[in-house]
Amino acid sequence: MTETLRPYLAAVEDELRLVVTAPRETVAPFFNMMAYHLGWLDQDFRSADAYRGKKLRPLLCLLSNKAAGGDWRTALPAAAALELVHNFSLIHDDIEDNSPTRRGRPTVWAVWGLPHGINVGDGMLMLARLGLARLDRSVVEARTILAAGILLDRTCLTLCQGQYLDMAFEGRTDVTEDSYLEMIGAKTATLIGASTELGAMLAGAEDRTEQFREFGWQLGLVFQMIDDLLGIWGDPQITGKPTASDIRSRKMTLPVIYALRSSEASSELAHLYGQAQLTDKQIKRAIGILERAGARDYVRGLAAEHEAAAQAALDASGARGPAAQHLRELASSLTSRHR
Repeated sequence: MTETLRPYLAAVEDELRLVVTAPRETVAPFFNMMAYHLGWLDQDFRSADAYRGKKLRPLLCLLSNKAAGGDWRTALPAAAALELVHNFSLIHDDIEDNSPTRRGRPTVWAVWGLPHGINVGDGMLMLARLGLARLDRSVVEARTILAAGILLDRTCLTLCQGQYLDMAFEGRTDVTEDSYLEMIGAKTATLIGASTELGAMLAGAEDRTEQFREFGWQLGLVFQMIDDLLGIWGDPQITGKPTASDIRSRKMTLPVIYALRSSEASSELAHLYGQAQLTDKQIKRAIGILERAGARDYVRGLAAEHEAAAQAALDASGARGPAAQHLRELASSLTSRHR
């Protein structure tokens, strides 16, 4: 499937490079920091071929557009805007989580400092909004462009609310599964749901946008649940993050919430999560508690249920053609991803 999707990925990359362009030489380093985060440049602003992310959100947007009967190329500005919003959130997330690495390289703030990291993230968010304005008004109706802008803005606000909840939950042991689902629904699922909804909206399928949104929303829940597993058991050489990074930062991810609820050693796990800082030995003990509780299997099982809900929503959307099949395959691949 990767080879089939190559034209979509290449077109998104071209659109991103059109948007992330310095207007004059004096501010070129500012835009080069963005280019560094996107994998185009190294720390010395020389051309690089670093890992650039999965581009899941723009792919979902373009495939949803085509599956809803549209011409996917008309949705490219929206696809690029979604990718920029995602990357803005990553730049700020790295600051908020004090993460020194992203995709196997030092994060923007780790290289250039917190002030530049904040500013680069802010700039990328504004470029996302300006990128959406590149929608062709001769093809897309003005009211649809306005609706797309409102959807993107509302999504960004919801995303920030989810990030707030994520930070507020750190170190707490009273977070319920329902609270967790609210948090990941805002932090992760809202942007993925907006990706599929925008694609259908720009295809003129107003009567089916809710089903496409539900497809993306459910996928977003799956994505975050698997991300929770990778944040504990993922291979740092593949994920680009430190070993057990989520345990180290005492994040209240689903495996931890489940173990706190069902493990015989829940009090020990709660005690560990109450520490200001965990040693490598304590991290290993915490992981052992999760494994004995069956947390990994529980999360995979719940992710599979949400994948089934996503597939049902896609069926209800009337998606058709090869693009619809690609969406189904993407959905299935999320439960087995390694990064």
